[in-house]
Amino acid sequence: MQLTLSARPFTRIYLFCLLLVLAASSCKTAKTHYREGLERASKDDYIGAVREYDAAIAKKPDDGSLYRLRGVAKYEMDDFDGALADFSQAILLVPTDAESFKFRGDIRQNRGQYKQAIEDYNQAITHQPNYAKAYNNRGLNRARLKDTKGAVQDFSQAILLQGDYAVAYLNRANVRMRQKQYNLALEDYDKAISLDANMVQAFYNRGVLKHTQKNRRAACSDWQRAFELGSPEAGNLLNRFCK
Repeated sequence: MQLTLSARPFTRIYLFCLLLVLAASSCKTAKTHYREGLERASKDDYIGAVREYDAAIAKKPDDGSLYRLRGVAKYEMDDFDGALADFSQAILLVPTDAESFKFRGDIRQNRGQYKQAIEDYNQAITHQPNYAKAYNNRGLNRARLKDTKGAVQDFSQAILLQGDYAVAYLNRANVRMRQKQYNLALEDYDKAISLDANMVQAFYNRGVLKHTQKNRRAACSDWQRAFELGSPEAGNLLNRFCK
């Protein structure tokens, strides 16, 4: 007698296992997806992070923090329209969400919407008065709107809140240099460089300042360092003024 094996039992086993996998997946809680989203974002896997936050939001659509986190991931992916929508939804759900206001302000700043960006930074600061980045970024927008006094005040407050904030020193130096407050600007460039020895823009701009002060040797030294750090513009100034 010849025995034949039926495929049906194996098919049933496969389908049963598949159902178990699907059931396990569907049993994941919003908190589990949230944690996995954080883990993926920490590894710069923003596509995976968005996918996890999508799943978390599907299970918990009224959690504003999930929209903020998904917005940050989209922001890192340069999906600014999607990020803007998520930050706005986060703010709708949590009107005191300082971080969402700050990120939405950043997007509006990048789009040249300086007044709207300032409004968002105002809200971020209202809800989190020690938010150094919000002060710094509001200062950038004030500077672009020619409010130099307000810009310097914001950069100074950012520095007061975070003493090692190299970028805030750089930004304050740039405004002070435009105001021809050269000694104060030089102090800020020096401080920025002491905090971040690879800050190419600080070397480049300090070189411009020193050239303005007729200190050619020091200017060329700064431009040389900026060029070594990757600034082709500094190379152009070296060729023009330092040969």
